Amino acid sequence: MSNPGVSSRSISQDEVFDALADGTRREALRIVRERSPDGIAKTDLAYELAAVTDDKPLAEVSEDDHRRARLDCTHRVLPALLEAGVLVETGDDRLVAADHPLFDDAELVALLGRERTDYETDLDGLFAALADARRRTILTVLANQYHPITAETLARDVAAREDGTDEREVSQERVDEVRLSLRHVHLPLLNDAGLIGYDGESETVSYEGHPDLRIEWLETRDDGAGETADDRDADDDRSATDEGVRTLEGRDRIIATGQSLCERADDELFMMFTTTGLLEEGCIRRVEDAIDRGVDVYVGSQDPRVRELVRERAPEATLWEPQLDWLDLPVNGESVGRLVFADREAVMLGTFGTPAGDEYDETAILGEGPGNGLVVLMRQLLGSRLDGRDVTDAADAFEIPL
Repeated sequence: MSNPGVSSRSISQDEVFDALADGTRREALRIVRERSPDGIAKTDLAYELAAVTDDKPLAEVSEDDHRRARLDCTHRVLPALLEAGVLVETGDDRLVAADHPLFDDAELVALLGRERTDYETDLDGLFAALADARRRTILTVLANQYHPITAETLARDVAAREDGTDEREVSQERVDEVRLSLRHVHLPLLNDAGLIGYDGESETVSYEGHPDLRIEWLETRDDGAGETADDRDADDDRSATDEGVRTLEGRDRIIATGQSLCERADDELFMMFTTTGLLEEGCIRRVEDAIDRGVDVYVGSQDPRVRELVRERAPEATLWEPQLDWLDLPVNGESVGRLVFADREAVMLGTFGTPAGDEYDETAILGEGPGNGLVVLMRQLLGSRLDGRDVTDAADAFEIPL
């Protein structure tokens, strides 16, 4: 089996997301995957697509219906899926699902298997928005912001990330170049997809998010195998320790990991933040989503601004107050900044290092799995207190000796 021209080149994320930005292509991919590894003949696939598209039983698909579906498959549906490397042609005019990282993403596979509804156009817009590396970078930047930011600030951050340099090293000419593309191409598209809020007059941008968007989809992959630089770093971290506790370096990676834990929570989400600067918009939106899923959410902080924000945005969450003062960062040494504990099976604990000017380097440790040593420690520390809490207690009276 082969995809002509695909095996000899690297397949980009842009191609994969672009292929998914069409309901008929997603349906074709679902059908072929369900029939794999045996696959399905192209003519049979056209019959099934015609039945779905015209909302009629397979037996009622006419020859004209089949002919139109076959032409659509030949000229529009299949070429994009084959080019993206998610489908493979066999020598007997059949199609099978490729061995592609796409199918390792359980939540993405669930989207592909979801019943077709009017919501399909919303998914079209989501995947079309993701089918560009610059737009994924824009969303990464905005997901880490609590307040709206100016297009100028966004352009500088995007340029720095694309160039792999510090924001202070980005020239004004480069900022203007990126800002122009944001204003005329990317921001209007992202705004139409409902992923951002964009005020053209004040040129301010805010993150709106999407219920089906996962932070991992925004990571830039640099090869056709679907492995990210962060994936390789994570592999190195895992191999460097026998305890299953990984070290995460850098604010962006820590934020992405924390938001991922929020997304994974099914029953309980326990969190702590020292300042509002750590409770990014992307995080508060995931708290809101978790509550909508029926997750019990606990948010702790001594900072009244954090507490006020949670009361305003997520009033269903239970507020708790740490009994140790973590707000006064020491001149030297480390201080705990954030804690995310999901379903008592995964925990991330972030710390600030020695300050450099007005900024702090962030480091975090991550433990995953019910038997993980760090997870067991947190479960023993918090589990009995959560289980024994009187639900009639006032939220702000809920204290934990951390």
